[in-house]
Amino acid sequence: MKHIFGGPWTLIKLELLRRYLQFFNTALQNQPSAENPFHRVYIDAFAGTGKCDVKVSDGATRTITGSALHALECTPAFDALHLVELKAAHARELRALADSHPERNVHIYKDDCNGALKNILSSTNWKSTRGVLFLDPYGMSVDWTTVEQIAATKALDVWYLFPLSAVYRQAAINFSDVVPSKAASLDKVLGTTDWRNVFYIERSTTDLLTQKEAVIKQRESSPAEIASYMHGRLCTLFKGWVSAPIILYAPNGAPMFSLFFAVSNPAPRAIALSKKAADHLFEMLKQQKIGRHQPDNELDTQQRLF
Repeated sequence: MKHIFGGPWTLIKLELLRRYLQFFNTALQNQPSAENPFHRVYIDAFAGTGKCDVKVSDGATRTITGSALHALECTPAFDALHLVELKAAHARELRALADSHPERNVHIYKDDCNGALKNILSSTNWKSTRGVLFLDPYGMSVDWTTVEQIAATKALDVWYLFPLSAVYRQAAINFSDVVPSKAASLDKVLGTTDWRNVFYIERSTTDLLTQKEAVIKQRESSPAEIASYMHGRLCTLFKGWVSAPIILYAPNGAPMFSLFFAVSNPAPRAIALSKKAADHLFEMLKQQKIGRHQPDNELDTQQRLF
């Protein structure tokens, strides 16, 4: 079954993830001690099939390795992998992929990400476990309460591809166009109702026909400002460190996602280690050392990231 997904930004996020997974397992394979190392886990909340066909230019597609397969093939290996996928056909392909790697301890969950993550997080001993969680949602499907549970582990490093375009589409320019269902979705993904006063300001206007004055609320926040707002929200939860938002663009220049890296472990040593690796990867991205194999139009997209 073909899994057509994403665009140029997909190549960027997957390369960052692949490199970080290798760093993470290498760095933690003998911690806290060679005799009693941490149990290392990978959690993928939207695991797909292990492969995906990405649109790269003019409608052309290219088959690439997905996040789940990158994690399965990571060396050193994870002690356990938890792969969540709601679509039945994709979950079956994940099962076949796991069966082709019998040496790996893989758990497949055909479930909504919020429910599955709640079960995984609550059943894991985080005192002896460290892990990486990849949040790459379909639209606005990750509840803020789920993000709270992730941060509360104090043991997970999180790559979160925040659905920036979905948020600013739901948050219409005129607040009167934000119907209750859209407002509820924004409340759920942002974890607050404060966005109503942060994104929107009141303006006085005069009706040209009746000359009557009225007060309207209009969104003033740009996509970059919405990404910055989400950064602040994440900083209230993750007591380790949260990277500044990296905005990923479509080939036409439209901002699509905001990529965050968040460290839930508040220990200074853990923060320093994870931050050093993430900063190194972001610097590589700036210098075009990640994704050089991509077509020119995709490299142009990367140049607009910073």
